[in-house]
Parts: sequence; C-alpha cells; structure tokens
Amino acid sequence: MKRSFLLSLIMLSTFLSLRAQESMPEPTISVVEQTKPSLLPNAKDWGVTVNVTGLISNIQLVPRTDLLNNNSILIRYTQSERLTYRLGFSPQIFRFNMTTTDSVGKDLVEFDSTASRSNVAFRPGVEYHFKGSRRLDPYIALDAEFGVVGGMKIGSVTNTTDTTGTSRVTRTITEDGGFSVGAKLSVGMNYFVAERFCVGMEYGLGLTNVVSGGDRQEVIQIEPVSGTNTTLRNLSSARTSDLYFQFDPMVQITLGYFFAQ
Repeated sequence: MKRSFLLSLIMLSTFLSLRAQESMPEPTISVVEQTKPSLLPNAKDWGVTVNVTGLISNIQLVPRTDLLNNNSILIRYTQSERLTYRLGFSPQIFRFNMTTTDSVGKDLVEFDSTASRSNVAFRPGVEYHFKGSRRLDPYIALDAEFGVVGGMKIGSVTNTTDTTGTSRVTRTITEDGGFSVGAKLSVGMNYFVAERFCVGMEYGLGLTNVVSGGDRQEVIQIEPVSGTNTTLRNLSSARTSDLYFQFDPMVQITLGYFFAQ
C-alpha cells in the first residue's frame, strides 16, 4: 500500500509539472527535432489496451480489471488531440468444485460441492490528455460502470456409506443476482515506444454500489438406504446493497496498440 501511495504521488506530481509547462513559453527546439513526426495516435484512430501488471508481480498475464474485479479489455477512440473515449467490456464466469472423502467412525462420507455465477460489466469513460511530447501522452480519465451480477447456484451431494448401504443427501441453493453502478477517477500516461504501440501506467480510485440477492430457494433431497425419499423446500427473500470505496492495489502497467482510420 505504501508503494502504491508513493507511486500515485509521483504520477500526480508529474501531471502537475506537465500542466504547469503548458502555460510556460515554448523552448527553442532545433529544426531537426521539429521535423520528427509524433508517435501519438491521430484523430479518429482507435486502439486496444490490456493490463500486464501480473508480469511484474508474479510472472502472470493479468488482463485489466474493473471495479468488480472482472477481467476487461479496454477499447479507445481518439476524438481529438485532447479527448479520447474509452469502453471496457468485462465478462466473468465463476465456477468452483470441491470433492472430499473422510471416515467418520465406520462410515465413509463423500462430499461433493459446486458453485457457479456469471457477471458482466460495461465501463464507458472519457480521457482528457495533457500536452506531453512526441512519445509521452499523460491524461486523466473518468469511467462510469454498469454491471449485471448473475444469479448464484450452489450444489452439494453427501454420500454416506456403512454396512447397510449408501444414503444420499442432495442440497441445491439458487439465489437471484443483481446489478452494480459505480464511477472511477484515474490518472495515467502512455509512452509510445513505436508508432501506434505504447506502454502505459494508470492508477485510480472508485466508488461502486452492488445490489444483489432477492428470491432464494433451497431444495434438500434425502435418499435413505431404505424407506421413502424426502424432499424439503425452503423459500426466502433477501436483498443487500453494499457501497465500496476501492483503489488500485498498485499502479497498473498496460500495453496498447492503435489502428489507423
């Protein structure tokens, strides 16, 4: 956290320095330097950005994440020298499975559990770009977030085997999903190592509200070794609304490529 705070201060001070330079007289530049073309994208160019922060932290490729911590691809459209529109699309499929086997006295107990949920989020935003150089492109960004939280399904099967046979208890829980809305403010900069290709840094903080839950159904099916099977149903309803203030755990490192009109 201290490292992230320090890096964010460094980025902020860089922005203030660049902003101050815009109001200062232009320095004298050689004719050769003036003739070098800018590597920054032109108006109506669009690009794709991915997050490669994981390559630095634990040698893994980790795509860009949104406020719900979903993986995301960021699309950028250059409106003008100062203004860029962006859109993050963030699908997520969560699946969990666990199987255990244990002995309880003379009984053998096998337990199998599963859980699944799918989420999707859209993150439209806008960037304002400050004056940099032919390679350096600093900016601030504001994103809105609209997400759909999918319903949760949890299942478990418990088989108990003894000298008389095997009994089974199957439990299934289904719960409605919800939605999320949020906003995020970020500062960042892109450095174009070649025409259309850039390495970027971005750090941000955001506020999001997640509303989830609703109707909840629990079905328990009991199959004894002998006798009649039994089915129990429990219906309930509960909805929660949670407000989160979040910040990036570290400065995000990105790779981007822009395509010409």
